Amino acid sequence: MSQFVITAVLARLLAPSDFGLIGMATVFTGFALIFGELGIGGAIIQKQDLREEHCSSAFWLNVLIGLLLTGLFILLSPLIASFFETPELRMIVVILSLNFILSSFAVVQQAILTKAMQFRALMVRDLGAVILSGIVGVACAIRGLGVWSLVAQTLTYTVANNLFLWHFSHWRPRFTFSRAAIGDIFRFSANMTGFQFVNYFARNLDHLVVGKFLGAQALGYYTLAYKLMMLPMQNSTWVINKVMFPAFSRIQDQLEKVRENYLKLLKAVALLVFPGMALFHVLASDLVPLVYGDQWQPAVALIEILCFCGMAQSISSLGGVIYLSRGRADVQFKMALFSVSVLSVILLSVVTGGVEVVALAYTLFYAAWMNVSLYVVARIIGLSVLAVYRNLLAPLLLSGAMLLVTSFASPLLSGSTAWRIGLLLLLGTIVFLVLAFLFKEFQLDGGRQVRIRDVV
Repeated sequence: MSQFVITAVLARLLAPSDFGLIGMATVFTGFALIFGELGIGGAIIQKQDLREEHCSSAFWLNVLIGLLLTGLFILLSPLIASFFETPELRMIVVILSLNFILSSFAVVQQAILTKAMQFRALMVRDLGAVILSGIVGVACAIRGLGVWSLVAQTLTYTVANNLFLWHFSHWRPRFTFSRAAIGDIFRFSANMTGFQFVNYFARNLDHLVVGKFLGAQALGYYTLAYKLMMLPMQNSTWVINKVMFPAFSRIQDQLEKVRENYLKLLKAVALLVFPGMALFHVLASDLVPLVYGDQWQPAVALIEILCFCGMAQSISSLGGVIYLSRGRADVQFKMALFSVSVLSVILLSVVTGGVEVVALAYTLFYAAWMNVSLYVVARIIGLSVLAVYRNLLAPLLLSGAMLLVTSFASPLLSGSTAWRIGLLLLLGTIVFLVLAFLFKEFQLDGGRQVRIRDVV
């Protein structure tokens, strides 16, 4: 909720082109941040016999890579600005490159807290960093600093994130470095790094294409739409993934329990995300002008399209829990490599049709890719694909019914925009909950209600 409010305030104070400029820069800097971690966080979480030499060696390796990446991107900044044909991008990339060295100081601390399932500390860390960086960003925007407000927000988030992680984690690095320990971790992290590298490219290829061929303003609209689509996932699927990875790692040798809990997880996420995305699709035309202002009206159609992408990504992203907990990061990497190759061809083929066509192509691809991902995950854990689809069918049908009812009701409602939004929210919630309880869709096997804590 805090992220939503901060984004809304910044959208009121800044121009779409400001969001587009920061989107251009972060396509490259965010890409390199993935490489900077080298998958070490995931390797620490998954490793059963973790020792001090693993953690300290990983810490110093991350710091070294952070320094190298900062220097590299300072050198590459003119080329990135030239790629987008936007000279002002050069200094933005130079300042944002500081994120590489800053973020490297907390990778191991976060992994250790996650492995210990200290999620309350991680939640406080995230909320505190979001609020502090939001305050800085808004203050800079009020002073008329434009795109630099978003740069300041990004760097403040990283610094605050580090401070919170060091506060909550009692582990401190020792001045030791073991090549053997790094090699031990790297056997798992190499494939994970490859996946994260390629997966980030796949998830941001649309931003790269829009920024390069359609300009900063179009990318600004697309960035806001994509960010809003990702908010429900960040507060549901991504949080669940962080919780479930260490939990599934603990039961990795109990295959039957893995299968059972994966099905429960799928259903819980579908019941959470599908109706939310369906309602967001209906509310976008009223919500965006009210909250963000009339200048963001072109983002409405993009949000309406990308909501369906959010549904597909929320389900396919759960496969990561299985790949990593089962030690099959190699399969995850190969899957990502294939998907990004296909997606690249598709997006480059349709970009001349405009930003809405890019959003539609991106959404259709992930709707299809979700099925491939589900099939591969089912094979890895020896699960029937039909069992997977049975778990998703009811949430999909219930959300579809809610979508139809609210879409039909929307043109019939009058009054203020806020009043319409309130009525549609109430109507959609009632329709979904009534149908869900009639068909007992809030129950797992044995009649127990769905609770995330019951999944493992």
